[in-house]
Amino acid sequence: MGPQLVETDSRSRVVLPGHANMRFIVRENDDGSILLEPARVVSEAQFEYDNSPELQALLTRAASAPKSSTRRRRA
Repeated sequence: MGPQLVETDSRSRVVLPGHANMRFIVRENDDGSILLEPARVVSEAQFEYDNSPELQALLTRAASAPKSSTRRRRA
């Protein structure tokens, strides 16, 4: 897609054709240009998992471990 002209409305909003319902990190550069970087919101727990190979390995081992049964015997 080549350059397109977009215009802000009275509330500083702009329509980005082809990018409905997306989130972006916005950076305004020193030269006045604006950079939009696609973004996702993740929980702290997911972020920790994504960035910790040790945690990923631990949880993979735990998930594949045989399940123990703790049944009570009837008297």
